[in-house]
Amino acid sequence: MSIKSIRITGAVLLVALAYVCPGFGPDAAAAADLVIIANPDVAETAIDSRDLQRIYLGKQTQWQDDTSIVPVMLKSGPLHDVFIEDFVDRSVQRFVTYWRQMVFTGKGVPPKSFVQESELVEYVASTPGSVGFASAAANVSGVKVLSLD
Repeated sequence: MSIKSIRITGAVLLVALAYVCPGFGPDAAAAADLVIIANPDVAETAIDSRDLQRIYLGKQTQWQDDTSIVPVMLKSGPLHDVFIEDFVDRSVQRFVTYWRQMVFTGKGVPPKSFVQESELVEYVASTPGSVGFASAAANVSGVKVLSLD
C-alpha cells in the first residue's frame, strides 16, 4: 500500500467517523477550544450543558443565589455556531427562529450579542450576573472561567 493510498484511506475514515459518531469531527474539536466565562462575582464555579441550554433559551434567568443571569454571545462566526449547536443543542437557524417567536409573543429577549470577542469579554467582566463564551485562546483576564460539568 502506498503512502498516497494510506492518506486517502485515512481521510475517508475521518469523514465516515464524523458522520457515524456524533461528537467526532471538526465541531468537537472547536467545542474543546471554547470556554464558558462569567462575571467574577458569579458564585458558581462550574456549569453543566443543560443549564447553559436553559440560560440561552431564556428558561433559566437566575443563578442559585438569585442573581439575575445576563447571557451574552458573539453575533456570528464559527465560535458562535459551535456554541449554539453543541451547547444549546439547536441549529443556528432554529435558534434564531426560536428567539424571533419569543420576541414576537413578548415572552423573552434574546441574549445580547457582540461582534468582537474582546467586547464580549469586557462586558462580562463589568456586568454582574453575566455569562458568555470565548475561544480558549482569548484573553479572559477579568472574568471567571467556569468548568463544564
